[in-house]
Amino acid sequence: RPTLLIVDDEPIKCEMLKDGLEDAGYQVDLASNPIAAEGLLANQRFDVIITDIRMPGRDGLSFLRELKSRNPDQVVMVMTAYGSVDSAVEAMKLGAFEYLQKPFSTEELILKLDRQMNYEGLLKENKALKQKLANAYSEVCLIGQSRVIRDILAKIHMVAASDSTVLIEGQSGTGKEVVARLIHESSHRNKGPFVPVSCASLPETLIEAELFGHEAGAFTGAVKRRQGRFELANGGTLFLDDVDDIPNSVQVKLLRVLQEHRIERLGAAESIPVNIRLVAASKRNLRALVQEGKFREDIYYRLSVIPIFLPPVSERREDVPLLVAHFLEQYARRHGRPNPSIDQAAIEHLCKYSWPGNVRELEHVIEQVVALANKSHITVADLPPLPEPGKDQGLVPINLEGREAVNLPAVLQEVESRLTGWAMRQANGNLARAAQMLEVPRSTLQYRLAKLRGLTSGPSADE
Repeated sequence: RPTLLIVDDEPIKCEMLKDGLEDAGYQVDLASNPIAAEGLLANQRFDVIITDIRMPGRDGLSFLRELKSRNPDQVVMVMTAYGSVDSAVEAMKLGAFEYLQKPFSTEELILKLDRQMNYEGLLKENKALKQKLANAYSEVCLIGQSRVIRDILAKIHMVAASDSTVLIEGQSGTGKEVVARLIHESSHRNKGPFVPVSCASLPETLIEAELFGHEAGAFTGAVKRRQGRFELANGGTLFLDDVDDIPNSVQVKLLRVLQEHRIERLGAAESIPVNIRLVAASKRNLRALVQEGKFREDIYYRLSVIPIFLPPVSERREDVPLLVAHFLEQYARRHGRPNPSIDQAAIEHLCKYSWPGNVRELEHVIEQVVALANKSHITVADLPPLPEPGKDQGLVPINLEGREAVNLPAVLQEVESRLTGWAMRQANGNLARAAQMLEVPRSTLQYRLAKLRGLTSGPSADE
């Protein structure tokens, strides 16, 4: 029950107000003057204080001034039978929420109190929502100061206003879902849902039903109608992670959805319109897969309207200190500990490592450090063992664990694509400078870029 304190030297009026307000659900205390009110204020906090302006011993304006100096958020209403424009203006300047001219009815006061309670509720709700959004944003951010990260953030800002399809390519663990979420949060669809789908984790026999939904009886086990991820993302953003793992049969249906903006549930006779923005991600070079016949060319062009490439951590080592600081703060907060500092030698040690698992591996290492070290200052001795740089990673790390065969032409093409892409980004598109960085003739680089892009002539570039 909201608590009220009425400070007035008219006992009959006060008792009448108290009876009416308590009937309306308020808890009311009375004081005949500010001096008597001090005893109550010392032991209790009131949601609203209603005070007269003219009282014996001390006036209400000075009382209001003192209340606001103690607690600027305290809600105070002033009332007087000697109202004037000057006293009303002075009361409002001092922070009064309402100014009541005597005589007034209990019903009038209740209306003003109800309005104030609704206002306070909205303030609290707004504050909670801002905190929730701030916390959510702190968990979804692209950390880095390198030029490539700044360029990606600028690109996110530019594409956010459109509904064009975005294709994010990069190694596992580089933060492709983070980029997808930032695109969603920056767009006009941010009040709609963000629905992520890991295509690699879905069995080939179920991926179509997961994406497009199904009717009851569409297949064995489909006992009731189920909405697919496209429907669940309606009005928002659908993020298809590992789109390179989508089977060819589903690629055909995905292409139709991108063209017509309609889906068909399995077992349904009619199509359903969907309003989504599609963001796709691939851990492999989709163009190379197209050339190998493992991915449809038509859907590739539909997906890659706006391409974004996330480089591995080994190509942006200057971002490692910022990533370390971010994860230290994040996991210290999760473990309820003060944010630890880290030794410069430890930072340099982390920067030398190639991080084949990229940001995900770095995050895992920092979480382990925070969980096990429990110290205010992290040194090299607190870090888990990392392979010595240059001994087992090489310039291009290759992970052969669990593989039974390797497509050598595809691997070589991906490596060539990564190296030429790295050089062109570092050289800011300058073909001659990029060729110098790769230690090859300019004509050779031009030929290789044309071959990778499937063009008949080399790209134009400012030299």
